[in-house]
Amino acid sequence: MIYWFSGTGNSRWAAEQLAQRLGDRLASIADCIASGDYRHSLAPGESIGWVFPTYSWGPPPVVLDFIAQWHIDGYEKNSTYCYMATTCGDDVGLAVDIFAKALGYIDLVAAFSIQMPNNYILLPGFDTDPAQVELDKKARAVARIEQVATAIAGHTRTVDVVTGRYKWLKSRIIRPFFVRHMMSDKHFTADADLCNGCGTCAAVCPMRNITIGDDHRPQWHGNCAVCLGCIHRCPRRAIQYGSITRHKGRYHFK
Repeated sequence: MIYWFSGTGNSRWAAEQLAQRLGDRLASIADCIASGDYRHSLAPGESIGWVFPTYSWGPPPVVLDFIAQWHIDGYEKNSTYCYMATTCGDDVGLAVDIFAKALGYIDLVAAFSIQMPNNYILLPGFDTDPAQVELDKKARAVARIEQVATAIAGHTRTVDVVTGRYKWLKSRIIRPFFVRHMMSDKHFTADADLCNGCGTCAAVCPMRNITIGDDHRPQWHGNCAVCLGCIHRCPRRAIQYGSITRHKGRYHFK
């Protein structure tokens, strides 16, 4: 079973590619949360996989919140293969350590990072990749998926990730500040002269956090994972985060 969470599509693509190569089944973390479905069962010999994006050099808080309530029947401590594969723009810091601790009694025996195009645009100095960089990353990701799938199929025990420089500073200092102060939907707005109330943002929001109001414009309701699916998938570039995103790029996996 492969659990996945995604906002702009990078991690969903990675999860679907792994499931296809491994003949495994998929479980959307967002759908499980929406339905209150936190208890699952493994078939004999089935592995547990986790695929998610890297948020500020760690796992997305929504994934950690899900794990806090999640229970899996059929787990065998010495034989069930459990792995994570995290997509990232560049590096993952101490994401593996954070995730392994969150799993508690489940042993994380393998971890992989898969570099994908950047999508974080909510702070100064952060933007989407130039077109050629995006294409190059996608091309390398295909080969990387093959490597990861081969390792998983062989139940390889490994930590094969790019941690990057200053990993302790990024994951232990910057990340907690980011989670506490930068994970809010209160600065999302929709330009009145561009938004036509199409509802794309509400449809793609994994948290079911967006509705279209009587004025035919989106409303955010405080249960935001800051996955940026809404801002990147808006077909009219109507959604902004304050003023900082107005002249920045948009990206979602195609």
